Amino acid sequence: MTSNEMIERALASARELQRAMGEAASKNAEQMKPLIEQSLKNAQELQATLTKHAQESGAVAQEQSKQAMGHLQEFIRIGTEAARASAVQARDYATQMAEQSRKTAESVAEAIRKGGA
Repeated sequence: MTSNEMIERALASARELQRAMGEAASKNAEQMKPLIEQSLKNAQELQATLTKHAQESGAVAQEQSKQAMGHLQEFIRIGTEAARASAVQARDYATQMAEQSRKTAESVAEAIRKGGA
């Protein structure tokens, strides 16, 4: 995978994560579960891409990638709890995940920008 392909994949994954969580927050609890599960899968793929980006980037981009991965790990933690939550709790978790996905998307974009791409 070329550097540009990796960058495009990371940005697309971050945008998809944010879109899916926005959609999940507007659904009822039962409709949220598949969206949350898919978002967790996307988050894990993004995590792998960011790890590779951090390894291949300069020090500043590595630091930004680490921040993005921190947001992503928090997203995964919240999502795991949301997947196990009751219907009432799931909506609160989905709102938290939507905010965390926004932070992740912003951090990914910053890491890519600082990576010199």
